[in-house]
Amino acid sequence: MKKTLFTAAIATILVVMYSCIAIDEFAPKQRTQIESYLGDREYRITSDSAFVYLAGNKFAHVAGVDAPAAAKGDRVIFNVEAYTFSSSPASKPYYTNKRALAETISSELDLTYWNFEPFRVKLGEGEILKPLDEALVGSIPGDSLAVFLTSSIAYGSEGMGTVPKDTAVMIVLTVEQESAE
Repeated sequence: MKKTLFTAAIATILVVMYSCIAIDEFAPKQRTQIESYLGDREYRITSDSAFVYLAGNKFAHVAGVDAPAAAKGDRVIFNVEAYTFSSSPASKPYYTNKRALAETISSELDLTYWNFEPFRVKLGEGEILKPLDEALVGSIPGDSLAVFLTSSIAYGSEGMGTVPKDTAVMIVLTVEQESAE
């Protein structure tokens, strides 16, 4: 009996170790692809090793815009576009809450149960993935943030829906409005 338990424990440890190695072996390659794609663009890295690039701000051209930056505890309202990423983002999203964008690719997606309402989250409350939460800190209305996640950060070692196993993703968050609470 003891030998059986010992053997089972060792087998479990080996399986866990192998699955951790399997997840992490793709991260360096994916990180290199993301860094190569971003090139000389200015980006920051979250505590969970996600890359955040300010893709644009529709208010940047307006002189004197003084919008407060979002902080932990603030409610942020935003829209999402999610793309697979290898050496560059896919041309079509696998998910979006932007109805017009989803309808342009609806022949490839079943939109029956999709929610097209903007996301509303309170930063720092764990309502979304931590790297996305951290990316939104410091954002202002109009910001469009491209957040690059390795597969191990985004969804683990298995594929997710239409996202193949071991594929990095790029999530574009477009801040619509925010309010302090």
